[in-house]
Amino acid sequence: MSYRKRSFILILIIVLGLMVGQPRMAWPQQSGSAFELGSIATPRTINPAGNSNTPSSLAGQQQNPFLGSVPTGQATANPIDLSLQEAVGRGLRFNLGVIENQDSLNQAQAQRLRALSSMLPNVGALVRQNLDELNRVAIGLKIPGIPASTGQFSYQESYVTFSENGLNVETAYRLRAAQRSADADKYSLEDARDVVALVVGTAYLQVIASQSRLDTAQAQLEVARTLEEQTANQVHSGLSPEIDGFRATVQQQTNEQRVTVAKANLEKDKLTLARLIGLPSGQQFKITSSAPYQTWSGPELSAALEQAKQGRSDLKSAQVSAQAASLQKRAAQFERLPALSVNGYYGAIGTTLGHSDQTYTVAATLSLPIFTGGRIRADVKDSSAQFDRKQSEYLDLTGRVDYEVRNAFTDLTAADSAVHVAESNQQLAQKTLEQARDRFANGVTNNLEVVEAQQDVAAANENYIASLFAHNLAKLALLRALGTAQHDMNRYLGGK
Repeated sequence: MSYRKRSFILILIIVLGLMVGQPRMAWPQQSGSAFELGSIATPRTINPAGNSNTPSSLAGQQQNPFLGSVPTGQATANPIDLSLQEAVGRGLRFNLGVIENQDSLNQAQAQRLRALSSMLPNVGALVRQNLDELNRVAIGLKIPGIPASTGQFSYQESYVTFSENGLNVETAYRLRAAQRSADADKYSLEDARDVVALVVGTAYLQVIASQSRLDTAQAQLEVARTLEEQTANQVHSGLSPEIDGFRATVQQQTNEQRVTVAKANLEKDKLTLARLIGLPSGQQFKITSSAPYQTWSGPELSAALEQAKQGRSDLKSAQVSAQAASLQKRAAQFERLPALSVNGYYGAIGTTLGHSDQTYTVAATLSLPIFTGGRIRADVKDSSAQFDRKQSEYLDLTGRVDYEVRNAFTDLTAADSAVHVAESNQQLAQKTLEQARDRFANGVTNNLEVVEAQQDVAAANENYIASLFAHNLAKLALLRALGTAQHDMNRYLGGK
């Protein structure tokens, strides 16, 4: 399997399913180094329906919300300039993952308000005009000499009613649990923004790499055309055999094919980026940021581990979710306690509101559950299971954060070394090509040596582009592991 094919199979895994769809076209006759970056940690999904904090792959059987967006705006006739910062900013506004997590937060806040309302008194007002006629016989009142019917009569009444059913420990704990759940969703939203920064940043880096591949392919095509012209002249002059001309033509056509493939891949990568950030359909754009090689200048491993434990929003969300589940468990246990409620009304009743008498009722009720058919026991068992699951997820995520940071540092170290090797090979391959061209021009050798040197240059360029992409992606994955991707991306990627 060629390096190009191996590289893009790994990229399919690394870039979180960004290349879902048709397989990318491979470079013909492409070879390269054996460096592979296959252990970049993929981000965990944020459950749009709640705060489950269950780690899973972003690419599943169903479309992941982080790979979608809400297209916004009108496409312009001229291409727009798009920097890395602007791309991430659009993603944070229009990516479907952020939007769905914002909706989840709104729902959690509504649940908190609903839990709060159950603890506050309900107050209402009533004004009523009554027109009645009573039949004494119908109600069992038979008095000789008094007509069976009272005849029509009217009266007016007005009341202010109130009820208070939240005077119990269970309701107080459920309110606290709802508040903690809303806090957990706030952290989930922040974590979703960090995931979007990772996804959009990865897509932008892919566009940069594809643009570099197109530029190098076009440069190699010009070199191949020059070689073909030079070979054709020598063949025509009888200085080179005809097979050299065939070989030069094949090399030129191969490079033309590479340019075509590079253009197609660049357009597909730009479509992917536009899809993630909600650009209007058909909007053309030009990237304006670069991501040159820049060594990691952030915290070392020990400091990074501590920073991740303190700053990861998904870890905070999992911790708060476990606390909310614990409060729900306590609330279920307190269902066995007596519950106090107060109800009543105060008002006036009379023939008219101007000629009325005061009336009121106050009733306090103390209820004690004696037999509930196992409902309370079921509630306790269910909430206990929920708490155990949330606590286990939090402990698992604690270990996962440690793993992701260590794993990202390992990938970053390997990628950094690969960039240096690839850069050295690129320079050596270019020098080899220059010497081969001089030897061919002076008649020392045929153009086979030049063609092989051109292929080595193409492989070295591809190796450097892939290594630089892997290095930047490793830094981006490390920023995600630290929970600071959306804030520190421009700083550590060295984009201009």
